[in-house]
Amino acid sequence: MPQVRMLADRVRLVSEQTSRFKTGRISVSMALPMDEKAAANSLLIFLLKRSCKQYPDFSLLNGKLDELYGAAISAGVMKIGEAQVLSLSMTCLDDRFALTEESIVEQCAQLLASMIFSPNCKNSSFGADNLAMEKRLLIQRIEEELNDKRTYAFNKCIEYMCANEAYGRDKYGTVEEIQNVKMADVYAAWKNLLSTAIFQITVVGGADADKVADIFEEKFKKIERNPVMPETVFILRGGHFNRYEETFPVNQGKLVIGFRAGMHHSRDNIFAVTVMNDIFGMGTYSKLFMNVREKLSLAYYCWSRLIASKGIVLVECGIDTDKEKKVSAEILSQLTDLRNGKTDPEVLESSKRSLKEKYTFTTPEGICSWYSSQVLQDEILTPDAMVNGVETVTMEQVCEAAKKLSIDTIYMLKAQEEEVAENAD
Repeated sequence: MPQVRMLADRVRLVSEQTSRFKTGRISVSMALPMDEKAAANSLLIFLLKRSCKQYPDFSLLNGKLDELYGAAISAGVMKIGEAQVLSLSMTCLDDRFALTEESIVEQCAQLLASMIFSPNCKNSSFGADNLAMEKRLLIQRIEEELNDKRTYAFNKCIEYMCANEAYGRDKYGTVEEIQNVKMADVYAAWKNLLSTAIFQITVVGGADADKVADIFEEKFKKIERNPVMPETVFILRGGHFNRYEETFPVNQGKLVIGFRAGMHHSRDNIFAVTVMNDIFGMGTYSKLFMNVREKLSLAYYCWSRLIASKGIVLVECGIDTDKEKKVSAEILSQLTDLRNGKTDPEVLESSKRSLKEKYTFTTPEGICSWYSSQVLQDEILTPDAMVNGVETVTMEQVCEAAKKLSIDTIYMLKAQEEEVAENAD
C-alpha cells in the first residue's frame, strides 16, 4: 500500500517505496476544471518545463540534468473526467546507485519545485519568444492529429458526444484559443494554478519520500490556497443517438460508436465494467476482435475503450466505407450476445489473466502513472486491489454491466469513393 501524506489544502504526496528499479520517478499532477482557460494552462506547463529562475536557459538546465546522472524532465496535459490535468515529471537514477552519498531524488524534487514555484518569469513575463515558440509547438501537436485519422475520428466522436459537457473540449484548447493567449493570460494561469489546482506529488523508487514531501510542503506554506475541485457530469444513458460523418481522401473509413456506460461515478462497479469492456472489445479473445475482425473480416481493426473517468465506452473500427451499416449491426449483435451470456467461460478467465498482466507494472513510470491518474480520488486504489477486484467478477456481473451500455453517438469518417482501397492505411 502506498504511503499518503497531506502537505497542504488539497495537496498530497503519494509514494511507493521499492527497490525493484534502477531509476526513480517523481511526478507532480495539477488538476483544474476543464474550461476556456485550457489553452493558457497548456502553454503554461510547457513554459515551466523549459527553465526556472535558478537555471534560466536551456543550456544551464541541461547542465544540471547531466549532473544528476542524466535525469530527464517531461511535461504533459491530459483529461481526467472533466478536469484538465497538467503534469511535470522527472525520471532519475535511484539514490543507491549514486557515486556519492548525495540524494539524487531530493535534488530532482528541489528542481521540480523550483520550476513550478520559482519559474523563469520577469516582470510577469515568461518571455515573448518562449511563448511564441510554445504556441507554435502546441498548435503543431493539434494539427498533427489530422495526419492520424484514427485519433482524429476518436476525438471527433467525443467532441460530438460531449458537445454540451466540458469533456467535449480539447485538452489543449483550440488552435484559435492558443493563438489568442496573451502573456498576461499565462501569468494569471500560473498564479491560479498555485492557488486553486488539486495537487498530487507521486514518488516511486527507493528514496526517502519524506524528503520530497518536506520540500513541497515548505513551498506550499507560502501559498494562499483556495482549491477548486473539478466535478464531472456522468450521463447514465444515451437518449436518441445522433450520427455524424465527414469525408476525407483516405483509403480506410473510421467508425467510432460512443456508448454511455451507466456509471454514476468513475469507480461505480469498476471491476465488472472493466472486465465487461475487456471481453467486449479489448483483448484478442474479445467478441469484437474474434468476430467482427477475424471471423467475418468486416474491419481492419475493431476494439473498445473504456474511459471510466467519464463513464463512457467507445468502439473504434477501421472499415471499408460501404460496410458501415453491416459493421454497426454486427457490433450491436456481439453486445447483445454479451448481455445474454453467450460467451465462452474460458474467455472470462483469459480476460482476468490479461488484466492481471496489465496491472502488473514493470517500470516506475507505469506505477507513477497509475497513482497520478488518481489525483482527484479521495481513496487510492492500488494495482493489487484492482487485480483482486477483477478476480471476483462473475459472468453474471459482466452481463449486467453490458446491459447498461447505451448508444449515444455514431461518428463516421468516410473515405472518398475514388480513394477507397482494399487494404488498410
